[in-house]
Parts: sequence; C-alpha cells; structure tokens
Amino acid sequence: MNQSAKQPADILYQAGLAKSASSGENIPQSFWYVKMLLGFSGWLAAFLLLCFLAPAFDFFIENKPALLITGGLMICSAFGLLRVSGNDFYQHLALALSLAGQALVIFLIFDSVPDRGVLAWLGVFAFEAILAAVIPDFVHRVFCSFVGAVAFARMLTYLGCPHIAGGVLILAASFFWLNEFSCLLRIKTIQAIGYGLVLALILFETITLLGYNGSWSPLTSSSPVFQTAPWMGEVLIAAAALYVVLHLLNRHKQPMPGAVSISAFLGTLVVCLVSVKVQGLTVGMVILLLGFAGANRVLMGLGIVSLLFYISSYYYLLETTLLAKSLTLLVVGLVLLCLRWLMLHMLPAPKEARHV
Repeated sequence: MNQSAKQPADILYQAGLAKSASSGENIPQSFWYVKMLLGFSGWLAAFLLLCFLAPAFDFFIENKPALLITGGLMICSAFGLLRVSGNDFYQHLALALSLAGQALVIFLIFDSVPDRGVLAWLGVFAFEAILAAVIPDFVHRVFCSFVGAVAFARMLTYLGCPHIAGGVLILAASFFWLNEFSCLLRIKTIQAIGYGLVLALILFETITLLGYNGSWSPLTSSSPVFQTAPWMGEVLIAAAALYVVLHLLNRHKQPMPGAVSISAFLGTLVVCLVSVKVQGLTVGMVILLLGFAGANRVLMGLGIVSLLFYISSYYYLLETTLLAKSLTLLVVGLVLLCLRWLMLHMLPAPKEARHV
C-alpha cells in the first residue's frame, strides 16, 4: 500500500474514527458491566475525597487564594489523569474531580464580582470555553459547553436582551454541526461542543416555554444595556433555519432558483411563522434536520423528543382555546404534507443500478 492510500486511514485513526490497520493493534474492549463498575468506583473515590475535604470548606470560603489553588489543582489533576490514562476508572475519577474543581472556581468568580451580574457570567463563560477546548474528554467537553452556553445566555439576560439568546445558541449549534466533518482531527471536539450547545438550547426553550419569557430568572438587570423584543429572537431562529436549509441545498448541489429549493424555503418559512405561536417548533425542526443531515441518531432523538414536548406543551398550556390550537396544528401539518408531496414529484426519479 502506497503512502497516498495510507494517509486517509491514518487521519481517521488519529481522529478516533477507525482502528489502525497498519499497526495491527487489537486492544480488547471491556464489557459494559465492567465499565459501569469502574465508573461507579471512580465517582465513589471522588465522593470520598470530597468528603475528606469537606471539613475545610469553611476555610476555603474565607480564603480566596486557597479556593483558587484547590480548584485549580483538582482541574489540573483531572487533566493529567485524562492525558496519561485511558482506564474507565481514572476517566470517571478525573471527571468528578474536574466538576468539583469547576464548582470551586465558579463559586470564587461569583464571590469576587460585587453584583454577580454580567462580569460574573462572562467569567464563567470564558472559563468553561477554555476547559472545553483544552481538556481531552468527550463527556467533559459536553458538560463545559453546556455550562458555558447557559452562562452566555444568562449574561445576555443581564444585558437586557434575553430574547435573542435562543437565536444565538441555535446559530452556533448549526455552525458546529454543519461543519462537523470540516476537520477530521478535531471532529470529537466539534461534536462535543455541538451536543453541549444543543442541550443548552433545549433547556433555554423549555424554560422560556414554561413562562419565564427568556429571562431564566425573575432577577433581571434593573438598568439593562440593551433592549430587545421577542420578535428579534424569532427572527434569529428563522435565520438559523434558513441558513441550515441553504447549506444543505448547496451540499447536495441543488440549483437555487429550482423547484426543490423554493419548496424547501417555503416549508421552512411556514414552520418559522407558526413557531411564533408554537414556541420551540423551529428549534426542534432544526435539531432534527441537523441530525438527519449528519446521520446522527442521538441528535435526531433529541430533535424528536424536543418537538414532541414543544407541540404537547403548546396544545395543553391554557393560553388559547383547544379548538384554535387544533386548527393551527392541522393547517401546519397539511401545508407541510403538501410541500412534501410537491417535492417528491419535482425530484427526478433515481436511476436503477445495473446489476451484473
């Protein structure tokens, strides 16, 4: 095998997407119950370590340098364990230590900022973004991305523009998932950040749907820097949906003035218009579309579950009559089915493969 044929396989091996055929390594994988036992042992060891340090917690609260040093040492220990060992026990132990160290550092950030407002949430966002980029663990990156996205949305709340947080999160998540395979060596990092953004987006839309109007908390800023309206967030979410559709049409080389492109944009606009009343409908559709485009079953499952939750919540929340809600959902379903029928008849029939 020449060097040009080896290079793609080596790239996939370095990205963790395939095994190395050239090295001939055949590392046996542990059974699931062994991994579960090792994971439980790691969390138990971390819990006992934290219990050992619990009596000195009052000292840490009163002594900020000690709090920073202890949290930093926990995170650095987790980083070292993840770098030198691939054992499940050490991976879970490192994750627990890192989460405890992050809690101490975040507590220090909020304790150091007087009003615990924009600067505090900005510090948490920057801290979690650095950890998501540095620490080499998939689950750890998902958690850090999730916390960082929540902190960013909370910072927008204190700035006086909570309504655009969902739009910013869905734009960021769409960008990461549409460029998932742009850099194979960093694909795991991109996927982890994408999952964290999607989970934060679902949480944000859920809390907004339950009556917080995007503020995440009744404690909003008394003198906001900016003022936004709810329609601005819907415009950003619609822009993200159109961006995803446009990117996928270009990926599949569909002509932009063509019938397929027009039908796709019309269906997207219908969903976006209905989402003004049915909160979260466009978000669920975009997550489902991203998962289907990337053949990602986990992302598709998150999209389906979020869609079912948002539609059910719209139907059962007592804001308008059930008859009006039923008619709205019926019209949307009929329009989308008609657009699907048109697209199936406009697409060219696939040619049957010649079998030998």
